[in-house]
Amino acid sequence: MSLERFGKTRYGNGDIVHVPFVRAGNWVFGTGLRATQPDGLMDPAVLGNGRPLSSPPKPQREAQLIFERMRTHLDSAGSAMTRVARVDQYYPDPGSVDPYHVARKQALAGQVAPSTSIIVPGLLNKDAGMDVQVMAATSASGYAIERVKADLNAPQTSGYAPCLRVGDMVFVAGQLARDSSGNIAAEARQASGQQWNGTRIKLETEYLFKKRLLPALEAAGSHPDCVLKAQVYLSHPADLPAFLQSWAQCFGKRIPPTTIVPVTHPAFGTIDATIEVNLIAVHASAQPRIRDICCDVELIAEGALQACTFDELLFVSGLMAVDKAGLVPGAQVQASAPYFHDSAHAQMTDILAKAESIFAAAGTDLSNVVRALYFHTDLADFHAAHQAWDRELRDAGLPFSALAVAPTMFVPGASLLLDLWGYAPR
Repeated sequence: MSLERFGKTRYGNGDIVHVPFVRAGNWVFGTGLRATQPDGLMDPAVLGNGRPLSSPPKPQREAQLIFERMRTHLDSAGSAMTRVARVDQYYPDPGSVDPYHVARKQALAGQVAPSTSIIVPGLLNKDAGMDVQVMAATSASGYAIERVKADLNAPQTSGYAPCLRVGDMVFVAGQLARDSSGNIAAEARQASGQQWNGTRIKLETEYLFKKRLLPALEAAGSHPDCVLKAQVYLSHPADLPAFLQSWAQCFGKRIPPTTIVPVTHPAFGTIDATIEVNLIAVHASAQPRIRDICCDVELIAEGALQACTFDELLFVSGLMAVDKAGLVPGAQVQASAPYFHDSAHAQMTDILAKAESIFAAAGTDLSNVVRALYFHTDLADFHAAHQAWDRELRDAGLPFSALAVAPTMFVPGASLLLDLWGYAPR
């Protein structure tokens, strides 16, 4: 079965072609879902025009439109709202979260899939309140859906399942190092008045792995060696080295494909949290079907696998234009002559070359990207970066979302991180 695209639209002057929904094998991916019109501008009915304060609140109107379209496209792609396995949200304003939850619970009939919500500085539409991603199984897959009973203290207001099994795949919602009170656990914090009783990021990472992620995996019949992909959000980018040490200790010899995103603090539902992590894994019985992909591509997630495949899906670590010395030479800008070079375009060109190597090692190519998340320090770089894709792929349409994150990346001069998911048909 080949990859199929749904809902193709052209933004701006027509050179940005967005494909919000892609069906690949037994899965449907929705990416970059916002309450926009075909021209990329926000829907006037959502904005309210002369009555912006009409009820329901604007974020709820946005979410309702997004979920209406989601239902339509999932149906067209052979899936349904009842088959959603994962839904993620990015908001520029935490005030949008509660109205969004109201609409989401209604749209998903209270059976909300594992979810990750992140506060970010900006979206591609400055007047948008949210950008949503969804992943759902097709009806033809026949996959059973099981809400796993894992004692992870999920917030009752959101209605989401902290862990879900769909067929042989396991989805763990974004986890924080919090206890049953909803606050950061005492074990994940330095004791009051002490400055060197452990490092905060190490304490949080170890707690959320041992007390949140591991119990979820075990409840679903999985374990760390069965993890296909991890998304990590760090609200203090300087914590990266200490986090990587803890992450390696958690997983041992096999560190799964990992995307580490620098975000601005506070970025999470628990205000003083500094890290949030979500996982996709498989049931232990399906572990033999995982194929790890190793190739000569430098990662910011040191020691992690470049990628792995499972049942025709390809999970890739986050990619940046870096080598062992830092930002790749081709993307560096000379301070005395900054106007002769477009670093954003050069960074994406390098990243896509890395991605092409990874996809080739998995037996596929970039025409089979099912989700591309651009994380920019400055969204003004988006257009130039997007143009680095092969023109034929751009014209076919890409399932992308672009988000502003922390103003500094992990490497001096770097301004772009790309998180790719793919399809590797057998």
